[in-house]
Amino acid sequence: MSGFRLFKKSRSLFSKYMALFLSVEIISIIAFGVVLSYYVTQSQKDVQKTTLFEYTDKIADVYVSSVGSGNDYSDSLCYSLSNISQAAKADIYIVDAQGSVLYCQHMIDESGSIVQKPVCLHSIIKIPREICIGIASDGVMATEGNLNGLYDDNTFIAASAVNLSADDYIIVLAVQTYETGIKNALKAFLQIYIMAAFVLIAVTGLIVYIITYNITKPLIDMSEATNRYAKGDFSYRIKQYDRNTVREFHELSTAMNSMADSLESLENSRSNFVANVSHELKTPMTTIGGFIDGILDGTIDAQRQNHYLKIVSEEVKRLSRLVVSMLNMTKIEAGELRIEPVKFNISELITGIFISFEQKIEAKEIDISGLDTLRSAIIEADPDMLNQVFYNLIDNAVKFTNPGGEIAVAMKNDGDNVTFIIKNSGECISEEDIDHIFERFYKVDKSRSMDAKSAGLGLFIVKNIVELHKGKISVCIVDGKYTQFTVELKNKIINI
Repeated sequence: MSGFRLFKKSRSLFSKYMALFLSVEIISIIAFGVVLSYYVTQSQKDVQKTTLFEYTDKIADVYVSSVGSGNDYSDSLCYSLSNISQAAKADIYIVDAQGSVLYCQHMIDESGSIVQKPVCLHSIIKIPREICIGIASDGVMATEGNLNGLYDDNTFIAASAVNLSADDYIIVLAVQTYETGIKNALKAFLQIYIMAAFVLIAVTGLIVYIITYNITKPLIDMSEATNRYAKGDFSYRIKQYDRNTVREFHELSTAMNSMADSLESLENSRSNFVANVSHELKTPMTTIGGFIDGILDGTIDAQRQNHYLKIVSEEVKRLSRLVVSMLNMTKIEAGELRIEPVKFNISELITGIFISFEQKIEAKEIDISGLDTLRSAIIEADPDMLNQVFYNLIDNAVKFTNPGGEIAVAMKNDGDNVTFIIKNSGECISEEDIDHIFERFYKVDKSRSMDAKSAGLGLFIVKNIVELHKGKISVCIVDGKYTQFTVELKNKIINI
């Protein structure tokens, strides 16, 4: 059933392979058969020539010993002709110099009696004199023909001349039909060859079917996989082929399965992102609408309006950040995000960001260390983009630092690179999450509980901005209780 399904689903490729292989095989068999038939025919002609010459030599010896000796042994000669003719399956004639048939095997009738002239048919037939002269001149002759219309079809003819005297000679002709010699041999050969060809086609056809099946089966699997992926089903995986036996299929199946893993992960992330963004858009908009409606209809008294307007302002800023993040992600994927480098003091930028988080830091009683050790460093980069980078990193540090915890900042400057380290205490990221933390839409489990407002875009955008500046960003766990982000910028640095 599976074989039929394979043939049906891959009939175009499968049938083309089968037709190609079998056509080549059949053409080769036919061509080989034609060549062999030619050589069989030529070989059989040589055999006939040799055999018929042996018979003509025997008849010549009998003639010389009987009639040529001066004794009348013509009856004995006729019987010898008849016996040898039956054994050779050929017509044998003794012809004089004028081309007249002197003796032939037909002079003996079915009862074994000698037929007297002119009753024998061959007694009134003459061989063309020019043929006789040619045979006498060469001594022998091997040719094909119908003996001046004596035979309906071409025959194979062998002839030997026997000199009786200086001016007299006889010619012994042995005539064998193609059906008797070449045709029978060729027919027997073709029968055997055709049977062998059918067996060969059957065996090789099975082998070709198996080979074609093994070739097309991976392609069918890959076609099935791509069809499922096109429909949004990324759970299908292709059979993994052994690298040592089918290296190309191994590499292709590995690549497609890896692609399926990525697509499945991306689809899951996209679904989560859509849900998160929908929630993020719905929640602040509901909050904003509720508070504004409360202020407008007088539900919220005038004394509390400023408090709720600040909440509305924070929600609007959160919506703005989400929109900016989504726009940046779109630009990154389209390759349209461009930096506009200027010279600025990056240490002041980082210090300013920490100051903007002052209220949150004091509310959680977080200890900040290392800010006083930051040296001024003028770099040539895009200040808005780097502001987004360090704002996200510091925001995450403040967000995930435990109450009463610590955030440490450090800076290294080796003249060509400037490196910033931001380390915070609190629950650490798992090793599994570290491998994916810079992927778009990815959110660690703890962030879902501690930061429901995250869409999983921040660190993805941070990584791409850093790389646009020819830099590197990494994350690691220190002493099992600190999460540490390291940003290395490779721009030209001007120290002050």
